[in-house]
Amino acid sequence: MGFRKPELTPAYRAMRQCMAEIGSSYNDGFTSAYCKHDLYVLKLWLEDEYKKLPNFAGEEAWEQERVVEILKR
Repeated sequence: MGFRKPELTPAYRAMRQCMAEIGSSYNDGFTSAYCKHDLYVLKLWLEDEYKKLPNFAGEEAWEQERVVEILKR
């Protein structure tokens, strides 16, 4: 059996739900802060793991696209 790319949709869904809870006026600050902390820890872990990955041709274009997006704001 060949490689199967992992589906990221469940991860996006979980993060969107967490962000919705953070912004919900029905939650107290403790709940929102807990959810935000989880996202922060996830962000740090992802950044650390991403740095360990090999470089591939064309990655510079991804970074340039992101910079252009930010500058357009």
